[in-house]
Amino acid sequence: MKYHFIILCILSSISGYTQNYIDIIHTENTNTPQNEFKNQPNSSDSISSKLKKIHVNLTLPIPLKNQNTLITGIVYDRINTRFTENSTSIPVSSIILKTGINVSYSDKWSALYILLPKIASSFENKITRSDFQIGGLGIAKKKKNDFLSYKFGAYFNGDLFGPFLVPLFGFYYKKDNWEMDIIIPSYAKINYNLSSKVTTGINWRATVKSYHLNNSNITTHQNSLYMHHLSNEVGVHLSYEPIKGVIIRAISGVSLGRSFRVYENGDKIDFGLSLFRFGDNRNQLNSDFKNGQFYRLELCYRIYLN
Repeated sequence: MKYHFIILCILSSISGYTQNYIDIIHTENTNTPQNEFKNQPNSSDSISSKLKKIHVNLTLPIPLKNQNTLITGIVYDRINTRFTENSTSIPVSSIILKTGINVSYSDKWSALYILLPKIASSFENKITRSDFQIGGLGIAKKKKNDFLSYKFGAYFNGDLFGPFLVPLFGFYYKKDNWEMDIIIPSYAKINYNLSSKVTTGINWRATVKSYHLNNSNITTHQNSLYMHHLSNEVGVHLSYEPIKGVIIRAISGVSLGRSFRVYENGDKIDFGLSLFRFGDNRNQLNSDFKNGQFYRLELCYRIYLN
């Protein structure tokens, strides 16, 4: 069974509720060198494609009574690449609305409940039911001490490839110059403060997303299609905070198991559970990319809670 992880981009902005800051605005611009398709001869005639990604994550927390917080916001993603050797670059985008609440039950226990309706499409034709998805996230935190908190919960989404459920387990640790924020199987961030303004570290994150390709002529198939995106990115970063709350971060790394698999609408799995896909007899219509490098520039505006 092939590698199958998910990255919850939502967690990048709400992770502040397990630590002493909230990322209000987080933007990313990712580029890669030419990516070759698999199953091609190693020659100068090999077909390749660039890959560009844009990510914008806006979170607006609204304090309520009893230390509870209403969570609102929006996440925008855009991917531009070739899905087949014979197609031109096709951009796909998604917009997620975040609506939820962070509930404080006691000094040690709190939980986040959030609804995540999404539209994900190539936007080449009129919007239909296939362009919409809906998901939800619930994650609880237990504070062990001033340095360590545990996190656990689950994410569910009605993806175009089928229903998808991911149990989540992790922890947040911060002491002296070290900071670790880990949610398995989605992401891991390990930071070390070189100074009050400069941080370095290691990042890993996994991605599973799906987009409706409405009326895209990338194959000879006449039926509507969807794209199933998977990747695992491992990299090192260097961050600089010139002004308190404004963070500039450069990341360089490698993307493993990267793919933008195209299927006909209706060609689905029975159920996805984290690493596993049950009833996956789909007919993939294109080739995967080979593993390759990526370069990312991030800009973040952060509010410190104390």
